[in-house]
Amino acid sequence: MTIFRRNGKEETPPPLVSVVVLAYNHIDYTRQCIESLYKYTTDVDFELITINNGSTDETEQFFNSLPNEKKISFPENIGVDKAINHGFRIAEGKYTLNLSNDIIVTRNWLSNLVTCMESDEKIAMVVPVCGFSSNYQQVNLKYDSLDEMQILMKTYNTSNPSLWEERMRLVTYTCLFRTDVQRSIGGFDEDFNPGAYDDDAISFTIRRGGYKLMLARDTYVHHFGSVTFSAEYAKNNIAVRNRILFMQKFGIDSWSASLIDFNIVDITDVPEKGPVSILGIGSSCGASILQVKNKLREKGILDVSLDYYSQLPSCMTDLATICRKCVMGFPKDVKQHFSEPYDLIIVEAETDKLENLESFYTDLCSMLKEDGQLITTAANQELYGKIEKILEEKKLKNKKSIKDYYYRFQKSIH
Repeated sequence: MTIFRRNGKEETPPPLVSVVVLAYNHIDYTRQCIESLYKYTTDVDFELITINNGSTDETEQFFNSLPNEKKISFPENIGVDKAINHGFRIAEGKYTLNLSNDIIVTRNWLSNLVTCMESDEKIAMVVPVCGFSSNYQQVNLKYDSLDEMQILMKTYNTSNPSLWEERMRLVTYTCLFRTDVQRSIGGFDEDFNPGAYDDDAISFTIRRGGYKLMLARDTYVHHFGSVTFSAEYAKNNIAVRNRILFMQKFGIDSWSASLIDFNIVDITDVPEKGPVSILGIGSSCGASILQVKNKLREKGILDVSLDYYSQLPSCMTDLATICRKCVMGFPKDVKQHFSEPYDLIIVEAETDKLENLESFYTDLCSMLKEDGQLITTAANQELYGKIEKILEEKKLKNKKSIKDYYYRFQKSIH
């Protein structure tokens, strides 16, 4: 590894953000990324740290031509995680941002991310949306050229706290971190090198450390998509290996733990005002009820409390990161642990496996506020008929269904 730094300048205060750009070949993408960075990041004081990860094209020459002081060059590709961490270690900004070289940034992008970060000292990761991603981070905007995209950003990239979503995990094509937090955990976990499930690992590590992860839906960047890493990803079953490694380290499967059931989110009719209390019951890590909370935030309701009654011990660690109270037990005993009236109760449990439907749903009805909602599932019409009969006797009416599986009942006001 070679580190180039220009010396002889007077000492200046540290920048607000350290931007780390890693490249392995693909000079055309890298050039576009850097050009957009300088053009659209004039409103934030940043330092650029460039890393040439063993490129065989003109990447090193291009990086050497840039005015930034911190340049790292490896004679061969050492993997994404190891290379980025070298840049993270020399970051001097209050915040550190990894920027993939297949990203085109946009006006207000970084100032918007900083605004989100600084809104709450417990936020430690912020990611913008883009046009190519998994994990429900993709936004499909219509534009035929990058110039047309930048015109759209004049109105799209307007800071809007109601569009900030707290998430269980984030894909880090570009991600703003608190430098002290990323440094305290050593950056990306190099056991996952060269990549795959490394962003899952850093997400869960940071959230389990008591911090929040935010998806900034008010900020868009163009992502070409896996330009550098696609070939590496396919080698040696890295994804399979690292998925198993993640389960060994964290005790859960990342994808199922962070899976959002948007049917539950969509069927929920959000109240007009807060505060709102939500109780989830089932075997999830709470991603769906967290997304309901995000839906409420978008409507301007910020005072939302989450509780969860879990059937699985493996879910408890992550539930504790988003819930006011979480307890493990059998569904039939829910009322022994949660008694306050709730605005919304969401049953994620497999209702066809519940032993005593009448007792369970009778308890839930007594735990609902007047005009409260109960979201539940039913695997078949026979089971739904039984549930509906119980709830109707308790003055709950079916208000909506999705796919003849998800049902929303509402308590009548006496």
